[in-house]
Amino acid sequence: MRIPEADVQAIKEKADIVEIISQYLPLEKQGKEYVGVCPFHDDHSPSMRVSPDKQIFKCFACGAGGDAIGFVSKYEKISFVDAVAKVAAKIHYPLQIKQAAPAAPNPNKPLYDALDLFTAYGRYELASKDGQAARNYLVSRKFNKQILDTFQIGYAPSFNMVSEYLQARFPDPTTLEKVGLIQVGTDRIVPCFHDRILIPIHDAQGNPVGYTARIVPPSTNGAKYVNTSNSVLYQKSNLIFNYHRAAKTAHKAGRVILCEGAMDVLGLAKAGIPEGIANLGTACTDEQLDLIARLRVPVVVFYDQDAAGQKAAYKFGRKAMAAGIRFSIVSQKEAKDPDDIFIQKGAEAVHQAVDNTVSFAQFCLDYLQTEYNLDNYEDKKQYAREMEGIIRASLEQFEQPVLFSKLQELTGFSFEANPAPRRSYSSKKSQMRPAVPLQTLPASQGRLQAEKAVLWSMLNDENYIRQYQNEVGVFANEDCQKLALYIQSAYQNHRQIDPVELFSIIEEESVRGLLAELAEWPDYSESTHGLFSESVVKIKHEFISHQIDELNRKMKTVQNMSDMKTLMNQKRELIARRNSLKSRKVV
Repeated sequence: MRIPEADVQAIKEKADIVEIISQYLPLEKQGKEYVGVCPFHDDHSPSMRVSPDKQIFKCFACGAGGDAIGFVSKYEKISFVDAVAKVAAKIHYPLQIKQAAPAAPNPNKPLYDALDLFTAYGRYELASKDGQAARNYLVSRKFNKQILDTFQIGYAPSFNMVSEYLQARFPDPTTLEKVGLIQVGTDRIVPCFHDRILIPIHDAQGNPVGYTARIVPPSTNGAKYVNTSNSVLYQKSNLIFNYHRAAKTAHKAGRVILCEGAMDVLGLAKAGIPEGIANLGTACTDEQLDLIARLRVPVVVFYDQDAAGQKAAYKFGRKAMAAGIRFSIVSQKEAKDPDDIFIQKGAEAVHQAVDNTVSFAQFCLDYLQTEYNLDNYEDKKQYAREMEGIIRASLEQFEQPVLFSKLQELTGFSFEANPAPRRSYSSKKSQMRPAVPLQTLPASQGRLQAEKAVLWSMLNDENYIRQYQNEVGVFANEDCQKLALYIQSAYQNHRQIDPVELFSIIEEESVRGLLAELAEWPDYSESTHGLFSESVVKIKHEFISHQIDELNRKMKTVQNMSDMKTLMNQKRELIARRNSLKSRKVV
């Protein structure tokens, strides 16, 4: 399909981006702009801004941005042309779409078609007389029709039956060899899958690429599971089972559950948990980790409780921590996988197991005791050093004391819950001017100066970002608030903030000016804590004073005595809170 450029421009001019985006998620007006929770990453506070004047949206956390058509395309995961048509329909624009020349055929389509045919054959055989034993087994494992249909589960019957089907349906065996359905280098058709339950595997886009196939009990002829060998389509290290389905439900669920095998994912699905994925028993590769990171949701690791599973969980945790992926690990006393839990105890028990998680640091506190001999002094030191690094790198400061206390009980070594090594705005501290006292600004600008001081602290030390989020949250000044979002986004991608690079990505001229002003401030690195604390006190003081002024205005108009008493009590509480700020100690 092809859309005339004149129509595209007309649609862009007529479409109101606020109205379009509001059909997908709630927006709240803030000044001249609107804000909302960004749907393109794991956003818990409104990071996305929508400008009616510019007719654009921009997320200052993940960087997503564009116009109304771009938002629809990204949100619904559809092409530009389809997004234009959607927006046109929403604004009732009479769009005339011309059919474009057909796209070049996908060279892999014959391979996908071959696997789709074999999957359909397997589903047919599962429902046949020959599939009775397989059906009985699946019923015993509490598979229902919905699960069988959703995951396209089938059955490959006897060697001879599969061989005859493949010869009849595919006169040229080349395609079958390419997709791993038959053995390569033989003078006859030797099927790779027979007498087994078939579970199709797809790539991230949902294209069929191969199978994991389970033997049907009580037979013990061969390995319990057989997977497709590496082929043109099937590269095990690049694949995650059920990824294409889980990607559609992960954001709504607010998580994705990482398992070892396909049966684990099926066990979750039977319990009504569709966001399960599996790396098919392999250690999580960089390619798989990248796919998981793209989902932008926290990961719940539900690996087997045996030694191999726990080691795999540890390795995943190390990689995920380095990649900045949020995750926790399922902890259970009984070494059971999701499918066994569902069979023996039901769906509720599976949900409870998934919800029973611990931090990576707590997991390592236990797991690493199997890797180190704590009766050996040198091993105990190495254990303590590794645990210290994990605690500081993976836990927020308020979480650290509990784990350090447990670590001391195990090793006798004492640690302080200090912030992790800071990430900074500039490593060239020696080039900065010595600190001099800030000029005292007029009282009317006191809060603005305090907000700038907090921004300076955040630019120079990442640890102050969390304190800003906990103690301030939102700046009153619009430019300060925008710069705060840019800073948080920059730290997500870099260990240091490059002022030139940060300046280049800021779109608003006034925000660039603010950053340039802060770049000229003296070096307060020796007293940043005091600068930050005093500024937070000032911001809170100004905020409470504003609330008191609002109450005073209400008290002038209230008529009811009961309402007056309520307002007076509220005012007294605010005054007490404001007075308590004066005694706050700044170190």
